[in-house]
Amino acid sequence: MRFDRILAALAMGLCCWLAGCETTAPYASCPLDKEVTDKGICTGTAGSTSCVVRKHPQCDLDICLAYFGKPAVCTQTCTSDADCPAEPNVSGSATCWTFAPADAATGKAAERYCVPPSRK
Repeated sequence: MRFDRILAALAMGLCCWLAGCETTAPYASCPLDKEVTDKGICTGTAGSTSCVVRKHPQCDLDICLAYFGKPAVCTQTCTSDADCPAEPNVSGSATCWTFAPADAATGKAAERYCVPPSRK
């Protein structure tokens, strides 16, 4: 049974390699439309709004983040700055930023996302 799983994984990897599967670079641009703000997943005031889309079709890790009014980028969740990848061709390090703090009353964990140096 285990051999079947390994063989299936190898076959999928080979197909992907032959087909030239692409992945998005860390912090690639991702468009956000007006519908995003209408759904209430943004915080802040006009000109400094931050938005998170957790199932964005153009992001490998599903997360698209607009940070304080700057253009949106694909990103990932994090627990510390060390979890955040470097931004290609940009000096400085990414930051693990808290979009929404933890809520002890509901048991909801904090929402934290990597913000690249070009968007700080």
